Amino acid sequence: MRMPPFQPDKTMRRSLTLLFVICIFTGACAPKNAALPAVRSLELADCVLPTASGQQLDARCGTLVVPEDRANAAGRQVSLNIALVPAIKRKPAPDPLFMLAGGPGQSAVEAFPDMLLMLSSIHEGRDIVLVDQRGTGKSNPLRCLKPVEADSLSDAQVIERLQTCPARLQADPRFYTTEIAMQDLDAVRAALGYDTINLYGASYGTRAALTYLRMFPTRVRTITLDAVVDPAFVMFVDAASDGQKALELFFARCAADKACQAAFPELKNEFGELLKGLDAAPARITIPHPLTNQPLELTVTRRMITSMVFTTLYSPDLVSTLPLAIHVAYADGNFAPLISQAYMLDAGLYDGMFYAVTCSEDAPLISATEAESLSKGSLFGNRTLDFAEICSKWPKGSVSAAFRTPVVSNVPAMILSGGADPITPPWHAEKAAVSLSNAVQLVFKDMGHGNLNSRCTTNLLKTFLDSASTSGLETSCVTGIQPPPFFIDFSGPRP
Repeated sequence: MRMPPFQPDKTMRRSLTLLFVICIFTGACAPKNAALPAVRSLELADCVLPTASGQQLDARCGTLVVPEDRANAAGRQVSLNIALVPAIKRKPAPDPLFMLAGGPGQSAVEAFPDMLLMLSSIHEGRDIVLVDQRGTGKSNPLRCLKPVEADSLSDAQVIERLQTCPARLQADPRFYTTEIAMQDLDAVRAALGYDTINLYGASYGTRAALTYLRMFPTRVRTITLDAVVDPAFVMFVDAASDGQKALELFFARCAADKACQAAFPELKNEFGELLKGLDAAPARITIPHPLTNQPLELTVTRRMITSMVFTTLYSPDLVSTLPLAIHVAYADGNFAPLISQAYMLDAGLYDGMFYAVTCSEDAPLISATEAESLSKGSLFGNRTLDFAEICSKWPKGSVSAAFRTPVVSNVPAMILSGGADPITPPWHAEKAAVSLSNAVQLVFKDMGHGNLNSRCTTNLLKTFLDSASTSGLETSCVTGIQPPPFFIDFSGPRP
């Protein structure tokens, strides 16, 4: 999932962005795909996908209309938004790569174009398909709060708006679960004329990919899982303990780094003292809004700061500035760097879809006793309380009895984990892999949430897709992947 745990602090609504999590189910060996041309019943037109870098990605776009409730085909319809980045070669591989986004609540069409610029070697010879999961992007998007609306609301108002959101949606949230969405995905596969497909799932996208593998095992040629959790994962339950471990790894890495240790020799103590000070007296500040540049008035609390730090731990690029951000907050009362980092990780989460999925699939399984026990000793606290309160007012969709069972499959699987991921660390992937008999697991030391962002990984993915085999992969480059060096001051890392 590309989204951190929910904290209703007004600046942290977009923390939901990254959660990016989850998995499950059973599968079977996918057949080798015959090199037959795709026969499409879905019309596509030329389109352009924008990227954050300003570059444009040529694609073919279209929509597929499906019933919101498959038991009531005459009822409300959902137009699924689809973007296909066609292979450059005239005779491409017959099995495309379908990329499933995190969240839940991220739009694949919005989230992946920048990543696709790094995957040119893959779409040179293979189509890449992006489908906005129902409830995201242009597939009947479900929003509860506007992007900056929470900035002007109190915590209680945010919770109330989220609790009453279902009545304002032009949708029945019960029909936006992962299993229903994967039926949509298979309908898209069929309409595009593909026999078998390759799946890449990031964060929550791993839950979606494994659900598809369980439901449609003969349609999956390979599966790549990036930032994975085990089948027993329940949203937010392990977040406090997993986040605390990632925080300790961060402090240890700074202490072991000569430049970081010299600049911030008391970093861990400074963070503790900063939180104690906020417990005693929250800070009232005004800063330029990181997204709008308008004045933003905030009451900085312990909870807000721990949420921001948790969010920052997702990204190694932002972790590189975290020692400096903590230090200036402690020493100078300058919270702007920490706050700005949290906003930078906003990945456009459709919060209505997030709750439609997780209130049905996760909230009913939360054990208050277990969550409280797992949160003891963590600076991040129990992450389930507000989540459970919000979900108590949401309608619940149906979830099959198989949904929480491990996926038993020998389909070739490549599993990627960040060693310092605060929400889906490697132990979750290890549990998920127990029932995947043909899997290779790769752990990126000191890295965070999602690791398809290096030449090493993209080359591995291309080799894996070309061969559909976990044997013979040259994985030695993984050990050479390192996070960026720490910033010593605002001019950057020390040479």
